[in-house]
Amino acid sequence: MRGADSCDVLVIGAGPAGSTAAQLLASWGWSVTLVHRAASHPPLAESLPSSTRKLLHFLGLLHCVDAAGLHPNQGNIAEWAGAARVTRTADAGFHVSRDRFDGILRDAAVAARVRMVDAVVQRVEVGDPIRVTCATRDGGVLTSHARYVLDCSGRAGVIARRGLRRTDAGYRTLAVMAEWHCAEWPADEQTLTAIESYGDGWAWSVPLSRTRRQCTVMIEPGRQTKAFARQAIYDRELTKAPGLRTRLAGATQVSTPWACDASIYDATRAADQGMLLVGDAASFIEPLSSAGVKKALLSAWRAAVVINTCLSNHALAGAATELYAKRERQVYADCMRRARAFFAEAAEAHDTPFWSVRAAGGAAVDGAEAEDEMSDEATARNADVRLAFEQLRAAEHVRLRPAAALRFEPVASIEGREVVMRDALVVPGLSAPLQFVAGVNLAALARLANGRDEVPALFAAYRAQVGPVPLTGLLTGLSLLVARHALVAEASTL
Repeated sequence: MRGADSCDVLVIGAGPAGSTAAQLLASWGWSVTLVHRAASHPPLAESLPSSTRKLLHFLGLLHCVDAAGLHPNQGNIAEWAGAARVTRTADAGFHVSRDRFDGILRDAAVAARVRMVDAVVQRVEVGDPIRVTCATRDGGVLTSHARYVLDCSGRAGVIARRGLRRTDAGYRTLAVMAEWHCAEWPADEQTLTAIESYGDGWAWSVPLSRTRRQCTVMIEPGRQTKAFARQAIYDRELTKAPGLRTRLAGATQVSTPWACDASIYDATRAADQGMLLVGDAASFIEPLSSAGVKKALLSAWRAAVVINTCLSNHALAGAATELYAKRERQVYADCMRRARAFFAEAAEAHDTPFWSVRAAGGAAVDGAEAEDEMSDEATARNADVRLAFEQLRAAEHVRLRPAAALRFEPVASIEGREVVMRDALVVPGLSAPLQFVAGVNLAALARLANGRDEVPALFAAYRAQVGPVPLTGLLTGLSLLVARHALVAEASTL
């Protein structure tokens, strides 16, 4: 038994979420312990879209990832729901083997003076401080005291599995994969992810170099998947994806297949008693989106900002953790909506239970649909907002004034490294105060719009006093406020 260590933040798990959150908090001056034990299963391959570059730059990690010389991701080739299409991106993302990618992020955390501990967490006891007991590789026991704990342990869910996780999605998915030497893969596709749907599953192939790929089939669990039967199952599923099988015709399988659970889940709440569930510990989305790593990095950034706020301004701890829990719900619900759209295409083309249950599954996260009722996408679809947009754009002069029902209410918002309280609008007909739409600060817009009768003058005032915004964004914000009767527009053409 070793003595107790203490730190500001203890992070469980050094995947993308854990390493990134630890690196950020340590670089902001907090003492951070990162508890990690290398996985025994083979590494996964993942496609990181080109938009990940901007996020990695924001997190201060792009130079590390670029320096590693990872295989580029320049888009995808899809044979989905009976339609073939190729999508290429102007900027390259990354195709990564997760063990290598995770190692890059761990090195960045160590460089930021994060204390790494090779151990397995055995027990977490809530208190002030939180007590974490770990088993070390040499058979010892290490006890740590932390003011806050981040569960970044992924599917293992060291804290999440203690009554916070729910898995009642209505369907489950198993990934069976193997690596291939693909010297004859088409030259113009060697930097593209390949994806293909079929009647009762789908397959995808991620290149790790010009000649090596990891190819995966996604199927219903419950079929015989023990090691002696896995190769036969893998072969059978690949025959159902003729496009992928044709490309593999001259390739050599260089590993035995292995399997892992790829079923989705989320958490009833991602913040609880000084502990946050981060990345895949909070929720696991459909791999179809290729957004899992990006989602984990964003979750890590939000968690780091929230914990930084809790440590430096305890009065905002409640608002900060509630903001984190709300945003995790919204992200999961948004990812599920996007996945259901792809599944609906496959269900129409294949007309099998595998796809129909997925197209209808993944019920909305509690409260998330209401919270997202005026998202940018929902606003763009709203008929009343579109009508107001056209009327405002057509009017020569529009005099705007606040409606009697217009009210302001402070809400939690992230600015830089902290959570702060900023005004939002209590918009008639919406269940929660609304702060931004189309990148426009609605509270600031409503105040500036009062008494103005020319949109160009309002546009100039917003840019001068708030910041740059596209004219279409400002018009969208105005249109929402007019459509929802937060502002009254008076003009001869209205």
